[in-house]
Amino acid sequence: MRLTVMGFPDSEIAERLKLTSATIRKRRSRFRTALYQAARERRIWIPEELHTKAVSRGHNRRGAV
Repeated sequence: MRLTVMGFPDSEIAERLKLTSATIRKRRSRFRTALYQAARERRIWIPEELHTKAVSRGHNRRGAV
């Protein structure tokens, strides 16, 4: 996670840790899942500005008023 926060791309993280890029993506996904599960159970609090913004399908139309 530290390398991700520091801005390194998956490929460089994988190279440094001698893992595949797919492994890096999977581990990041598992971490995010555990983090948000803990937040849902109110074991931790995540500030609003750190929430990931998921774009809903069909709700992000360009030019729509």
